[in-house]
Amino acid sequence: MITSFLKTIALTTAAFAFVACGNNEAPATSSSSVEAETTKPAITKFNAYTQRFADETFLTQSHATGHVDDVFFTHWKDGGEASFKLDGKGNFTINWIGGNYNYVGGPGWEYGDKHRVIGYNLSEDSGASYVTLYGWGYDKDMDPTGPSHLVEYYIIQRWVRTPAQGGEEGITFMSNGVEYTTYRTLRKEKPSINNTATFYQYWSKPKEQMALGEDHKIIFADHVNAWEQSGWKIPNMNNFDASDDPTYQVFAVEVFLVEKSGTASGRVWEHKD
Repeated sequence: MITSFLKTIALTTAAFAFVACGNNEAPATSSSSVEAETTKPAITKFNAYTQRFADETFLTQSHATGHVDDVFFTHWKDGGEASFKLDGKGNFTINWIGGNYNYVGGPGWEYGDKHRVIGYNLSEDSGASYVTLYGWGYDKDMDPTGPSHLVEYYIIQRWVRTPAQGGEEGITFMSNGVEYTTYRTLRKEKPSINNTATFYQYWSKPKEQMALGEDHKIIFADHVNAWEQSGWKIPNMNNFDASDDPTYQVFAVEVFLVEKSGTASGRVWEHKD
């Protein structure tokens, strides 16, 4: 969850989401005050995405989005104390203090790619609500009254709260030796990357939680195919058409309404076979 997604204060669901805060974006706190030189064009449609930092970046403010070198990040909280440290190799550490608030953030990409294979190694997780691959799909050419035109997705890896509570169960499938089950939930008139809307959430939940200290792969195409085989439509996951955010994809850590303080740390990369 993400931004990039402005959340409701009612945190009674097990879902999460957040939006980059555009012109209201607070400046990031970085170990380097010099923005990274890059040959990649800045994302000018969304002001929050123009921040680029060359060195390890440490975030403590309420929300920020941008890049450390070429690693995209999101960082959002509605209160409490949580921080996010990230370097240009995808190494990250998220610390949180227990309390009645919601935090979500992580490294990833400013656009989705159905063929992306995500590699990660989570060295520590002391009680995050979810550790998940998270992102959005949006298709301006699909019927805007149909929830499938806008999809928020979660490929859960670890959890302390049950994902997709009350959702419709789809199929069970195997991906990279891991058994997952798909679920679909509906969000009615909630904030999203395209203003307030009614949209679906697609979930993949593994039978068992992923182990710490090991390299793992998330083969995104397997999950997209499984959602399709569940009978669910898939919108475009690589565009800048939405009003508030592009269809980004991040390896996210979420904590909400947690009693205990904790840490999640590791590294995320795009896996090349």
